[in-house]
Amino acid sequence: NGGGNWVIQNSNFTSELLGMGFYDTELGFAVGGNNGTILRTANGGGTWTSVSSGTTTFMNDVDFPTRNTGFAVGLNGVILKSTNSGISWFALNSSTSASLICVSFLDSLNGVAGGNRIVLKTTNGGITWVSQAINFINFNPQVTGINYIDSGTIISLTNVDDRINKTTNGGLIWLGYNINLPEPSDIPRNISFINENTGYMVTSYGLILKSINGGINWSIDSTFKPRYPQILVLQDVDAINTDYAFVSGAGGRIIKTTNSGNNWITMTGGRSNLESNFFVNENTGYTVGYDGVILKTTNAGTNWLQQNSNTIQNLNDVFFVNSETGYVCGDSGVVLKTVDGGGSWLDLVSGVSTNISSVFFQNVSTGFLVTSWTILKTENGGNNWFQTNSNSGTRYEIFFTDNTTGYVSTFNNYIKTTDGGNNWFNVSASSGRGIFFTNSMTGYSGGGSGIIGKTIDGGNSLIVQNGNVSGNINSLFFINSEMGYAVGNGGAITKTTNGGTNWIPQAKISNNDLKSVFFINSNTGYISGNFGAILKTTNGGLVFITSHNNTLPEKFSLSQNYPNPFNSSTVIKYDIKEPSEIELKIFNIEGKELMTLVKEYQNTGIYEVLFEASDLNSGVYFYSLFALGVLISTKKLLILK
Repeated sequence: NGGGNWVIQNSNFTSELLGMGFYDTELGFAVGGNNGTILRTANGGGTWTSVSSGTTTFMNDVDFPTRNTGFAVGLNGVILKSTNSGISWFALNSSTSASLICVSFLDSLNGVAGGNRIVLKTTNGGITWVSQAINFINFNPQVTGINYIDSGTIISLTNVDDRINKTTNGGLIWLGYNINLPEPSDIPRNISFINENTGYMVTSYGLILKSINGGINWSIDSTFKPRYPQILVLQDVDAINTDYAFVSGAGGRIIKTTNSGNNWITMTGGRSNLESNFFVNENTGYTVGYDGVILKTTNAGTNWLQQNSNTIQNLNDVFFVNSETGYVCGDSGVVLKTVDGGGSWLDLVSGVSTNISSVFFQNVSTGFLVTSWTILKTENGGNNWFQTNSNSGTRYEIFFTDNTTGYVSTFNNYIKTTDGGNNWFNVSASSGRGIFFTNSMTGYSGGGSGIIGKTIDGGNSLIVQNGNVSGNINSLFFINSEMGYAVGNGGAITKTTNGGTNWIPQAKISNNDLKSVFFINSNTGYISGNFGAILKTTNGGLVFITSHNNTLPEKFSLSQNYPNPFNSSTVIKYDIKEPSEIELKIFNIEGKELMTLVKEYQNTGIYEVLFEASDLNSGVYFYSLFALGVLISTKKLLILK
């Protein structure tokens, strides 16, 4: 319905899909992943089947100029061709080993492919390819978008060069035109032209540009412009005609124009990054993030309602003293306070204009703020703030174990106070972003490359632990002295049950960077992260649940778990057509119920459950979905250890 609603389809494939092309409303293809993956549908995406490509390389793009004839490109100069509507494929000789990223054909004979510092052109259906004489500026630019518009006009986009290369005589002469993006570090991602004059471009930082003179000049759209730089905000654009175009990007974002790019409307996705969460009891919690977002739930995360923060600044941390009184801090010195459980937020004067990364209160009167270069303290509930005596260094997060002893994580070390935060001194020589202490002497901090630092002597020394995940560790939370969780970039979740001696990575339920983890008790915890990611567990991390409530399923259904077979953890996805009391149960091969993964009221949406099965032996098990006590479906899973 023109992007009004989006339904997730089952591709029966778990790796990344990088390119898609449809010949008409029924015949379409998706490529990517590993092992030369090409997926095909002949019924408008109702079912997708994997077809043999004859290669094991990553495939990046696919284009069908006619119903029978199609081309796909990938790494290492691979070009594949089909002459039977994609049922079978054979390799062409591209005469290059350069990775190819994009492909565009005018008809079954004339086409172009672009990639790493190269544009290839064929006039005989791919039998031979000729490298085009294009003046690339930088050492290793990538041609990430290319359009074969008519017999003479071809327009290509080169990312690192920040440049359009264009020919109007079929490739005899190519001319280059600088794009001149306002941010030098921004990267143009793709282009789509309707005709030889009108086209659109999207960039990594979220800009939408339009050209009406064949790519020579570009104007930046003002109706969609993120207020903060973030990579991969927008990644692809498809112009349908002079009025309609669609743009897609990170976080499931899909944007649409119906008036030639004069206005852009977010159809789905587009959620703000969530940086911190805090629960005051088992039902009521808050999460805060970019663009002044404050979300509140009063039903244990089933629904989240946005509060009026009266700011557009990024909000970085939230802390509640009790069920009514809470504080939020953010960029440009923003400090907000509520005394009515988030019903209204008062803008406090922090006295600084720098970004505030962390807030912590010991009681209703005494609290602290952390900026990059200072620690602020209040003794009257935030009415006034004064700078404490602390050493220099980039600061991240603050944590107090009691009214006198507190710690701040920095880029280089812990800094510590033993007099209630009036004076601070350096202790250990290494620290990181997230910080959590289980008592006055034992604490943990997160670092890069999955490293977790532990101290057992009040920060004087650190024991380096391996979280067994890659990327930065952003947040930690311990339920008790032994059991704790750490979350980080790329959807990383890792768990310890022995005080960090061993950390067990959990199967990813999201690829978004995860920024904050908070547990209410030994069973119930929440994780928040980029692009509105909110994960929940109700059994101590055995299962994490995430929902896609902006997508409306057509029926109740249960999907096959992935991966399957698996070793320790797997993801189970199911669809809820209408609000219902939902149960998801695990049974052994004899039909005996072993555990209940989900037992709660859930709204309409698509849910994913991360099932941790490390306590189960190898073998065949079954999982069943129930709605209002009625069995919906049962699937088989296989554990191999």
